[in-house]
Amino acid sequence: FFVWYIMVILYVTIHPEIMRNIPSGKESIFSITVCMVLCMAIIIVTMEYERFLLKIKQKKVDEAVRESLSSAETKSRFLTNVSHELRTPMNAVLGMSEIIQNDDSEGRLTEEISIITQNARDLLSTINSILDSSRLESGKFHMSYDQFELDKLMREILEEASIRAGEKGIDFYVSIDPDSPNILYGDHIQIEMLLQDLLHDAINSVSDGRVIFKIKGRFSEDKSRALYQAEIYDTGDGISEEDIGTIYSSFETYDSRQDSSIKRRGLKYSVFSGILKLMNGDFRIESLEHIGTRITVTFETYCIENVIFADRRYTTGKKVLFYAYGERGAVHTEEALSLFNIIVDVTYMPEDFQKLYEKGGYDYILISDQGYMDIADCLKDDMRSETFVITDRMSSPADFGGLRIIRRPVSTLNLADIFFERWEEMDYESKDQAEGFIAPDANVLVVDDNNVNLKVADAMLAKYQMNVKLCESGFVAIEMMKDQSFDLVLMDQMMPGMDGYEALRLVRGNLAIRGSGGIPIVCMTADSGGDAREKALKAGFNEYLMKPVKEKELERILHTFI
Repeated sequence: FFVWYIMVILYVTIHPEIMRNIPSGKESIFSITVCMVLCMAIIIVTMEYERFLLKIKQKKVDEAVRESLSSAETKSRFLTNVSHELRTPMNAVLGMSEIIQNDDSEGRLTEEISIITQNARDLLSTINSILDSSRLESGKFHMSYDQFELDKLMREILEEASIRAGEKGIDFYVSIDPDSPNILYGDHIQIEMLLQDLLHDAINSVSDGRVIFKIKGRFSEDKSRALYQAEIYDTGDGISEEDIGTIYSSFETYDSRQDSSIKRRGLKYSVFSGILKLMNGDFRIESLEHIGTRITVTFETYCIENVIFADRRYTTGKKVLFYAYGERGAVHTEEALSLFNIIVDVTYMPEDFQKLYEKGGYDYILISDQGYMDIADCLKDDMRSETFVITDRMSSPADFGGLRIIRRPVSTLNLADIFFERWEEMDYESKDQAEGFIAPDANVLVVDDNNVNLKVADAMLAKYQMNVKLCESGFVAIEMMKDQSFDLVLMDQMMPGMDGYEALRLVRGNLAIRGSGGIPIVCMTADSGGDAREKALKAGFNEYLMKPVKEKELERILHTFI
C-alpha cells in the first residue's frame, strides 16, 4: 500500500493536469462506488485465498502432529517391549546365579559365579541406562510421585552400602544434617536408585581407602519444597582429566583406548543428569586420577509437613563420653555427635576413660568395639541402658556382655535412635542373628509365561517354606484360584493371550473366586519405566516388583502381605 501511495504521488507530480480533470456530481459518486466494490471484491478474494492456504497448512500440521504422536506412541511401546525382552532373561541369569551360589556350600564355584553375577549386573545397568536415556530424549520418562520419609529412605540406602563396604573392608562414613526436611513428596524410587548406584560405584572404585557420603537439605522460603544436596567422596582410582572432559559423550563415540567402565559410567551419569533436571536439580563430577572422585547431586522435592530429621533443641547440652581406642572413624563420629550440639569428651586411654567414667555426669557412653575389653571391668551394671558399643555388622550384644550396640557407620540416623529413645534391638540385629522368616501355612501363586522365571521364583521362595504353585498363563491362574485360596499372587505383567492387567480385572470381578477383591496381587514386571509402578497401582495391583527380582524386595513384599 505504501509503494502504491508513493507511485500515485509521483504520477500526479509528473502529470499535474489529472488533478484538474477530476469528475464531479453523479459521475464522481459512481466512480467511487465502483472503486469501493472492486476493492472489496479484491480484499474478499485475497482473504479467501489466504484462508484456503491456511487450511492446507493446518491440515499438514495436523497430519504431522498425528504422525509424531503415533511415532512417539510406537517408540514408547517399543521401549516397553525392549525393556521386557532384555530384562526378562537378565532375571533368569541373575536368579539362577544366586541359586547356584546358595547351593555351592563348599565354595568351589564362588569366583566363577561372582564373575557371572557382576558382569550380568553391569549389563543390566547398561540396559537400564540406554532405555532411560531414550525415554528422556523422547520425553517419555515419567516421574512417580508419592509421600515418603527421608530417614527411612536413608536407612535403606545406607544399609546396602555399608554391607558392600564391609565386604570389601573399606571405611564408610556418613553425615546427615539433622535440620534436613523429613516428610516429603516426590519420586523416592528414582532418588534411592540414583544414590544407591553412585555409592555402589564409589565403593567398587576403592580397594583400600574410604567413601564419605554427605547429605544436607533445607526448606524453600515458603516451606513448600525441600532443596537437597548430596555429596559422595571416594579415594579410588579417580578419572583422568581427558576422560572427565568427554565422560558424558563417551558412549556415543568409539575409542578403543578408553576404559569400558568409563563409557558405562558416562552413559549412566548423563541419564542421572537428565533425571535430576526433572527434579530441578543438577549433577556434577570432579575427579583426580589416582586421588579420588567427588560427585555432587542436587534435587528438589515437595514438603508434606514442616518436620525435620532430628530436632537439636532436645539434645543441646547433653554430655557423651566416647572411648575411641581403635576406632578408625573417631573423627567422623565426633563430627556426627557435634551436629546434635552435644558436649563430647573423647579418650583413647583406658585410665583416662575410667577417671571420667567414675566422675559421672554423662548422659550416654559410646565405646569402640576394639577397645571394649580394656574397659569392660569398670563398666557399672546400672549404666547399661546408656552405654552403646560401636561395632560392625557381624557382632552381637552377647560379644559385649549384653551391652546395647549400634552399627557402623555412625550417623545422624543411629545417634537419633539413641538420643530420642527409638533404639530397638531388632533394628541392630545382623542378618545372621535375625530369625528366619518362614510361613509354611501360606499359599503363594506365581504367574509367568517364562518357565525359567518360574524356576527362579520357586527357588527364591523355597527358603520361606511356603506352599508355592506355578502357572504359565493368566487363564490357568484364574482356574487355579477358583479351586484353591491363595494368600499372595505374584503375576507377570506381559503375557501372551492375557496380560497381567486383564487377568487382574477378571480376578477382581470373578465371583467364583473366594475373596477375589481382597487377594493381594503383586505386579511382577520387567518394564523399568518411571511410571511403571504408578500404572500398576492405578490398575489395581497391591504392589509392584521389578525384574530382575531382588531378594530384599521380595522379602519386603512377603513381610507386607503374609
